[in-house]
Amino acid sequence: MAPSARHIHSFEREKRRGDGRNLIAVLRRERGCSRQEATDEAYRMTIGCLDEYLGLQERVPEMCGELGLGEAERDRVRMGVEAIQHWINGTYEWALTTGRYAAATEGAVATAEPAGRGSVDDLLSV
Repeated sequence: MAPSARHIHSFEREKRRGDGRNLIAVLRRERGCSRQEATDEAYRMTIGCLDEYLGLQERVPEMCGELGLGEAERDRVRMGVEAIQHWINGTYEWALTTGRYAAATEGAVATAEPAGRGSVDDLLSV
């Protein structure tokens, strides 16, 4: 499972739904550790992946040189890198603003969650 900030943001909601696929739940189960230890590890894993990505991103101009790419090709590579940056940021912002991963404790979603339901798709099918 690739770590992401979504797993940290959504843990409470997914826990209420009985969803054991959240990274924190998996770490707790697989390592027999506390919730805090699992949260810390999920955070460390997420930061590690982001750090690795940023390191690779920094190498892109050098790699373009090694490959002998011309200016037009380098522009396309830059656009690809920029698209990935927007995708990462957009996914993060979406998760924070839509409420899909919020730990709401009241309302229709919170009421439906103990039955294993509560996502927008679930509520639309009722």
